[in-house]
Amino acid sequence: MSAHPAEILAVTYHYLTGSVFPGPGVHPFRPERFRVQVEALSRTCRFLSLGDLEAGTLPDLGEASRYAVLTFDDGLAEQAEAAVPVLEAMGIPGAFFPCTSTLGTGRLLHVHRIHALQSAMPDSELLLLFLDLAVRLGFEESVEMISQGEGEGALYPYDSPGTRVLKSLFNYRLPPGEREALSEAAFAEIYGPEAPWAKRLYMSPETVRKLSEAGFLGTHTHAHRPLGQLDGKSIRREIAESLDILEQTTGRRPVSVSYPYGNRLAVSEEVFQAAAECGLVCGFTTERATSPAGKNRLNLGRFDAEDLPPGKRPIVAL
Repeated sequence: MSAHPAEILAVTYHYLTGSVFPGPGVHPFRPERFRVQVEALSRTCRFLSLGDLEAGTLPDLGEASRYAVLTFDDGLAEQAEAAVPVLEAMGIPGAFFPCTSTLGTGRLLHVHRIHALQSAMPDSELLLLFLDLAVRLGFEESVEMISQGEGEGALYPYDSPGTRVLKSLFNYRLPPGEREALSEAAFAEIYGPEAPWAKRLYMSPETVRKLSEAGFLGTHTHAHRPLGQLDGKSIRREIAESLDILEQTTGRRPVSVSYPYGNRLAVSEEVFQAAAECGLVCGFTTERATSPAGKNRLNLGRFDAEDLPPGKRPIVAL
């Protein structure tokens, strides 16, 4: 057993196959790399379930050097299809965090419309399309901001300058109602009705129920909004609405959350407090850090899968 204080290494996955929107806007980790990574983690880590984290007192570390948690954001159907069989075969728990605005509604999340559009055309052309749509829809504030093309590069250190501008504008800077309407209009123009795409992209209610029965289910809030930019009432509504829907769907009310985006613009002490007020006891950010076993469980850091071998930019040794 390690002589160092116990730490929790959380890893997050999004696309695993990227089969619904193949192209440069989607960066799948791929099932074969997922299996290799999980096998490498299993040699040194004790895997935790959401139940372990939610209980407060962690199980004994044994001969492992640290704890590990495998998390999956957004509720993508390919996660259940590609990851769950691997986890079941190895006896490893997972933590799946769907957004509830997609659950059987035929609606795409704004963030996935952007990924799909990036797969269809270069970012420069996509920005021109958004600018044209903003003009046509009379969105004066969005027209000005898209024309200026300013973005927060620090939030997306691995992306190209054009992609950083696009993501910063459409994830954070544009007025929420306008960016939602723009992504919806652009998607309809390029792909047509989004309901058939949403049915293929997201988990079904039946899959969500199965994950809940296995103890693998948390929430990613209702509509994938950056909570740190909302007022307290809106933060609580985003969380509570998702919990209500998941409880109605599965018969169980989750007590863990993965904060959308999870960075310094999307989480804050107010967000953690709102999560606690909604009855949550465990929450994951995207701060690239391990967490001491005794850390506030509503503020646990996570690494992206690409940050660990065999990822594209490993910064964590296994």
